[in-house]
Amino acid sequence: MRNNIEKYRRMEGVTEEDFQDRELENEKHWMLYDSALQYEASSDWVQAAEKWKACVNETLRQTDECRVQCEVASQRLPEDRGVDSVDGVYEKAAALSLSLLSCRQSCVTQIATRPGRISAQEDFLPSQLEHLHIAQFKAGDISGAVQTLRSLLLFYPSDKDSLNNLQLYYETLGGDTESQDTQPEVVTYISHSLEEKKLLYFGMENLDFSFIDPDLWTPEDVVPESLRDIWRAEKEKMNEKMKVGVTITMDDEVLNGTNRVVLDGVMTEKECGRILQLATAAASAGDGYRGRRSPHTPHETFEGLTVLRAVKLAQEGLVNQSDARLLHELGERARVLLHSYFRSPSGLFISFTHLVCRSAIAGDQEGRLDLSHPVHVDNCLLEPETKQCWREPPAFIHRDLSAILYLNDNFDGGQLFFTNRDAKTVTARVKPSCGRLVGFSSGPVNPHGVTAVTSGRRCALALWFTKEKLYRDMVSIMTSADSTVILLRSSLSPERSRGRGRVTGGRDEL
Repeated sequence: MRNNIEKYRRMEGVTEEDFQDRELENEKHWMLYDSALQYEASSDWVQAAEKWKACVNETLRQTDECRVQCEVASQRLPEDRGVDSVDGVYEKAAALSLSLLSCRQSCVTQIATRPGRISAQEDFLPSQLEHLHIAQFKAGDISGAVQTLRSLLLFYPSDKDSLNNLQLYYETLGGDTESQDTQPEVVTYISHSLEEKKLLYFGMENLDFSFIDPDLWTPEDVVPESLRDIWRAEKEKMNEKMKVGVTITMDDEVLNGTNRVVLDGVMTEKECGRILQLATAAASAGDGYRGRRSPHTPHETFEGLTVLRAVKLAQEGLVNQSDARLLHELGERARVLLHSYFRSPSGLFISFTHLVCRSAIAGDQEGRLDLSHPVHVDNCLLEPETKQCWREPPAFIHRDLSAILYLNDNFDGGQLFFTNRDAKTVTARVKPSCGRLVGFSSGPVNPHGVTAVTSGRRCALALWFTKEKLYRDMVSIMTSADSTVILLRSSLSPERSRGRGRVTGGRDEL
């Protein structure tokens, strides 16, 4: 419906007066958001800063309105849990109060969900503040940038990049560190939110209340130690379970390189079969490659499936929900294994997950000299002639670790190979097989490509990881009590590429 409206808007002779949008008031912050992004794209930083500031204020206003609605809306009493229940009048009254607080917290998700979308944009308000301080700095409003950045640091007080930027702003102002305080509305917003979270987590710990925190910025000390212990134990148990049966097949020495590994036993034959079946049922030609059926070579067709699309198809009943969930879980499994193997001291986040199948076109393979995927580096632009690799857009400069999880071996060709920076000298090859995981650092020490698939269909799960929290994948699958798959995802593209000093929109894998 919204796409049709946009088409009508572009028709000759159609004016804005021809439309009556009854939901316009509720969408005002999204209009400001989109307008701010447009001014950013054209480098009009004065207008961008103005729109971002208005967007922040409107988001705060609508959040307050939503919270007021929770006060007037009737909250549902907790269900009777039977004769063994100890819920009395006081317990039910407490549960009713907690339901009110949970409603207030859910306003974060409600306001951050774009109309027509089924999921919220994570870190919606903090991300606006990040855009705003950058726009203010580029527009020359250093004092404004300081105030905004100090407000952002209320959400993430130890964020290294923000602290470095703040120091830069102070130096630009000549050392004046006291003239700009934080935005009062943001202080109030955080204060109220934290008080509610403390009570809700208390309810989780002592009253068996169910609460899903909508924020990424919640300080760890807000969560009771007993809950953190339970979560840590569950995570460790899951991590150990993942490692059972996994073997190191090839390391740096065997692969003739740096930061490379091949692990076997990451998936079972049954799991490979399930994901292959999912790919057959759901993959779209070129999905993830801007719809191009043959993005790298005319001799093969490409089919892709993103986690987002898999979840949507599961919600529509077109694919098995458990298979869509497995697709997401495999990414987490690979992340845990590679984070453990490479012993990264910092956190490691999934940046993008892409199920890709490459099929050889019958009758079009004779005399092939090309590659299924040309030699490239994942986070910089490789220049084989000079052996330089330029870490700048359109490369995905935030990628730190790359991985490929293979699903089958019943095809010819399709081997992964590593080269030197000349893109010609092959240093190692890896033959695909079900459950084999190849992991390597995304930088210039690991140029790689894929040999031609000359017969059959090669399917694999391509994964990229980042140490930067900002670029984590916004797709997250959760399962509610009735086993309904719920999607929580940013309304932005699967990956976000940021130029030097500027936040921009996402782009698909090339």
